[in-house]
Amino acid sequence: MAAPAVPANAADFDTVLEKAKAEGSVVVRVTNPSSPETHAALEKAFNERFGTSIRIEWTPQGAPQTNARVIAEAGGGTGSVDLIGLGSAEDVEALRSRGLVKEYPWADVFGKELPGIAEAVDEVIPDLRGATFNLLDAVYGLGWNTGLIKTEEVPSTTADLLDPKWNSKIALNAFFLNPLPTIAYVIGQDEMLDYAKKLVENKPILQRGSPVVMQAVSVGQAPLGIITYHGAVAAKKKGQPVDFKLFSDYVMVYQGYIYVPENAPHPNAARLFTAWLTTEGSKVAEQFEAMPRLADKDSEIAKLVAEAEKAGAKLATPTSLEEIAAQDQLRDQLTKLLTAGN
Repeated sequence: MAAPAVPANAADFDTVLEKAKAEGSVVVRVTNPSSPETHAALEKAFNERFGTSIRIEWTPQGAPQTNARVIAEAGGGTGSVDLIGLGSAEDVEALRSRGLVKEYPWADVFGKELPGIAEAVDEVIPDLRGATFNLLDAVYGLGWNTGLIKTEEVPSTTADLLDPKWNSKIALNAFFLNPLPTIAYVIGQDEMLDYAKKLVENKPILQRGSPVVMQAVSVGQAPLGIITYHGAVAAKKKGQPVDFKLFSDYVMVYQGYIYVPENAPHPNAARLFTAWLTTEGSKVAEQFEAMPRLADKDSEIAKLVAEAEKAGAKLATPTSLEEIAAQDQLRDQLTKLLTAGN
């Protein structure tokens, strides 16, 4: 039987390493890890690991904006970005459908040096395996300002947010109430839309993105808000009066992807760094800031999610591009609902 075809851009590890040394840098555009301290530690550990002197150039930019740049540059036959993140499955597919992100034999090239790479490849939803990696799981729950509300008063379920006593007191993402639409993967779109209508009637404080929801809670603009676990950890580390817990009915999760575009100016250095970052490098980053991955069963967040599921919570997360595409209509309806309500 013939061996599987290997893409022309694939090579053995030693070849990739030598080319990476010659390329000398990696241009990274990601939102997490975010701190300069983490960036410096990652660059140092990476270069020590492989005996290189590769410069890692960090810019905190979201995947949609970076994707637009990559697409525009590809039209002119150039490229200036090596690594993109944190993106959604839709962000990855936006480039993959244009041939600007392709599958790569990561385990074949890096498996001997980085044994964890095969497991990292399999963390990704099947549609995108080999084209991207899950750098962190954005696990959503309820955050609250500890100076404004007592722990015993904090709601436990998503249904509790409909209580009139939380009228005008809950900060939510104005972009179709993200991450709440993930609940539709469990209860269906019609029931989710009905829930959203009732929630909007409770006049939530709408903010432009989850990071802004986090800020609204931390400064006391709102006593409650739906935030990420890693956002809450970062806030508490800075001494902000914020606490966090998972909902007892649904655990909402999005994978945060990183990926190397085909027009990357330093493709070998980018792939070497990506393979390392998603295996050994993630442990380095976690020494400075939260980089939660549910695949790490020993992590605090994995244990919290396991406990919640054991107690009856349902995991709400997409498992395929087909599921995600099927929610387009729901997101449109939620956008219209929010627009009409403001």
